[in-house]
Amino acid sequence: MWKRILTALVLVAAVLGAGCLGGLLHPAVVPPAIVPVEGAPLDDTPTYTFPFGDGEETIRVDPDPAVYAGAKKADRQLYLSKDLPKEEWIPIYYLAFVNDSHQEPFYADLLAALREIRDREGLDDDRYLELIAAFVQSIPYETDASIVEPKFPIETCVDGEGDCDDKSLLLAGLLAREGYGVALLYFGDEAHMAVGVESPGCFYRNTTYAYIEATNASYVGIPPAALADGTVLSSDPLVIPVGDGSRFYAACGEIETIERALATSRNRVEELGAELAARHRELEEERASLDALGARLTDLSRSGEIREYNRLVPEYNRKARDYNDAVEAYNALLEESEAAVDLHNYLVAHAHDRPGSYLRAREYLAG
Repeated sequence: MWKRILTALVLVAAVLGAGCLGGLLHPAVVPPAIVPVEGAPLDDTPTYTFPFGDGEETIRVDPDPAVYAGAKKADRQLYLSKDLPKEEWIPIYYLAFVNDSHQEPFYADLLAALREIRDREGLDDDRYLELIAAFVQSIPYETDASIVEPKFPIETCVDGEGDCDDKSLLLAGLLAREGYGVALLYFGDEAHMAVGVESPGCFYRNTTYAYIEATNASYVGIPPAALADGTVLSSDPLVIPVGDGSRFYAACGEIETIERALATSRNRVEELGAELAARHRELEEERASLDALGARLTDLSRSGEIREYNRLVPEYNRKARDYNDAVEAYNALLEESEAAVDLHNYLVAHAHDRPGSYLRAREYLAG
């Protein structure tokens, strides 16, 4: 819910809806800014180890304690000298966190570590973008209802945690400085934020961007069906351009194959689940009938009723064959279901390895 209160000539925008975006207490003209605190200590130097490709990468960050302390103490309000529509002041507000000039050495040091991995592994632009995304996604997601404003990217990195806007600001800031066309995707109705990267495909809703979810490990170009709390992103986002570089994400063909394999395997598991349940009931009934006939044959053999025994033996053998055939068919369906489950779980767990996931997805879809 949005509220506006006019006091003197200063406008104050009240709380931005509940959720990980938190609230904004402002107006504009003077955006949030870092004032370094000289002499401030920094207890811990953050080190991140995260999965990428078929292994892990480790990054150590050595930020300026004065800038970090200044970010912690910064006034996070946006002061406006005139009333502005939210489509104007929201970008001003968030871009102030991304682009504060005191953070440039922090961005440079962090990107130097990421570039070292890029050069060592010979990553192309798509894989380099995925490396940066995998790093930010690996930062633990934490939200605190008592903190209503976003963090500066240097805070998110040093704190080792952040919510959707915190992590999105960091990711967008890094990608913009590496020359990608990138934007923040602001979902006011759902109190959520994500990142978009320019792409010739994978367009998200009303944008020209591929969607990147910063809160958890996920593929570039595949938006979540729902957020962790069950929220469905049903609104068109406000697009806040952060970088207009010429780099873009071009792996949408492989992403579409992975997405199709995810959907196909999920749907197949659901279909087979119902069929397996029905067949399991049928097998139990057939087994009970076969056991009853077997017990009858045992009684006939013990009582010496050979004629009736011989008459029922062919029927028993036929039922036994039918039952065994049904068990084989059931097991074949079970194996197919397990293969679909394994594939789906593999793809979900290996968003950090798009090339490997693509090969598995293509093989599965080929049958």
